[in-house]
Amino acid sequence: MTGMRRSLARFWLLGVLSLSPGCAESDLRLPSPPLLSFEELKQKVSRLRELPFLQEISVETRSLEEIQALLENSLRAGNKREDLEQRAEVYARLGLLPERTDLAKTLLGLRLLHRPVLPDARRGTIFLPKAPPRPALTLLGLSSGAEETTKQLLTAYALSYILQEQHFDWEEKIRNGTTEDARLALRALRDGDAALVALAHLMGDSKENRQKVVGALQGLSRLPARLDKELFEFPELLRRKVAFQYLQGSKFVAWAYTLKGWEGVNSLFRHPPVSTEQLLHPEKYYVKRDQPVRVVPWPLIRRFEGKKVLDETLGEFFIQTLLSRALSEGEARQAAAGWAGDTLLAFRPGRELLLGWITAWDNPEEAGEFHAGFLKALERRHGVSLRPPPGRGDLLTAALPGGRSLLLQLREQFVFFLDGISPPFSLNIAEELWSDLETGAEAEPPELTRRGRHSLPPRR
Repeated sequence: MTGMRRSLARFWLLGVLSLSPGCAESDLRLPSPPLLSFEELKQKVSRLRELPFLQEISVETRSLEEIQALLENSLRAGNKREDLEQRAEVYARLGLLPERTDLAKTLLGLRLLHRPVLPDARRGTIFLPKAPPRPALTLLGLSSGAEETTKQLLTAYALSYILQEQHFDWEEKIRNGTTEDARLALRALRDGDAALVALAHLMGDSKENRQKVVGALQGLSRLPARLDKELFEFPELLRRKVAFQYLQGSKFVAWAYTLKGWEGVNSLFRHPPVSTEQLLHPEKYYVKRDQPVRVVPWPLIRRFEGKKVLDETLGEFFIQTLLSRALSEGEARQAAAGWAGDTLLAFRPGRELLLGWITAWDNPEEAGEFHAGFLKALERRHGVSLRPPPGRGDLLTAALPGGRSLLLQLREQFVFFLDGISPPFSLNIAEELWSDLETGAEAEPPELTRRGRHSLPPRR
């Protein structure tokens, strides 16, 4: 537990440094705010967010061991261990996670670091750790009281989460998200809102200060590199997810805040983004709404009916992360940027795991760019060369040790990947797939601002 406390102290310092443009590429330095009592801070956060607290909120300090137990119960309620184990196995097969990752344990450890404060809206209580760190005052750009200021920022974050829960039932919406991609977008909105509240608390929230608050978000730009350094013991995918939630979430919320203030932010919670694509490219939400494409490979589903263990949409963020294992960051972003939709299916007809993944892209050129990047990632990871079988120039295959094989196929604006089925069975599946591939637009939610409509691929 001593090591956990040391890591926790490092991460708290990291979080406050990330909010301080004095440590980023900016001349703006954040003031040290006057220390407020919990009641004063609660009233200020409510005033900033223009939302009242709907019930009394109290604060309690607990040991790190007690908070860990509370968090463990909370995570267990939202995630079955068996589901997490299956997800970890599928992600490891794709190359997103290391083999034999204990996802339940890893998520708990990471949650203790990036969200050590536990807001419990049902109990109306915020649980704070007893021993906050003592960060270096000169690094923070704060004149005094850095320890208490850090504690106050953590409390402001927690109060923001309580308001989200009371007014928008946000944790329930995250749990009920249709895909992991959609749930990550909702978490990013939650954390971006909380980060903006913390900055507004530090700098003031007058209309004159609004642009300064948004400018201060530049301090988050170095967060991914700091996470890689401070939390190297956690898998890269999970470090990237934390950075995405705070960095992209803050940038996304800042669009609405700049345009309409907190009224605009509240509109985001009423009409939230539906994909990480919209977080990575805010113009695809605010300017021209780009809704994900639904992709249903019925032939694959019917062949393994009753054997399915995962049905998921990875989305642009996960695809970008996957490609970054073989490509440069810029190349991975470019190859993932044309994402339109995807469906990842995992089956267990026997002891072995089978994966089928169909991705849709904005046009054939974007599909070809992803196909080339993913092919490079597969060949580098497995140490093989995928080649076309005789007479089948539209697809590529490779045999792996143990009788396992890979298949990759590009057709128009779609890319199909099959892992775990050997020829000729895999070739038959690839042929059948296109005879009954269902595609279409997901339902478009009400608009926040005036937007055009996105042209979707025709139904096959």
